[in-house]
Amino acid sequence: MKVLILGMGNPILSDDGVGLVIAERLREMIPGVDVVSSNMIGVSLIDDIIGYDRIFVIDAMITATGKLGRLQKIVPEGKDGTRHLFSSHGVNFFELMALGRLLGYAMPEVGGVYGIGINKEVAFGEGLTIELSEKIPTLTNLIFEDILAGI
Repeated sequence: MKVLILGMGNPILSDDGVGLVIAERLREMIPGVDVVSSNMIGVSLIDDIIGYDRIFVIDAMITATGKLGRLQKIVPEGKDGTRHLFSSHGVNFFELMALGRLLGYAMPEVGGVYGIGINKEVAFGEGLTIELSEKIPTLTNLIFEDILAGI
């Protein structure tokens, strides 16, 4: 099975890069999977995901409660989304998958989409805040276990 872990975020917007950080950690933990980091949104992602059997996406998420480091598994039927998965500049991730299939592309099955809570105010800065950095080992392990159960 060809598996892709897609880490999303912007590395110069501090905690918005949490998906990138966790995806890179998972690269070392799960041999045989491909890991791609992207700050792209919408249709521009199709080229990165065509041809995989299963995809797992990790991204920052701003919620109404705004609990820093809260992990949420997002489902297509849900209303929760992330900055990149549900962007006003393009289609949301689940619509992108449907569009790819409609166009005849070999789109992967979605194994999991993981949103990680960040603060509403995203500031310029390289690297995660100390508060979120401290949560990375736990978040990584939770996502790791869920991915292993899904492949």
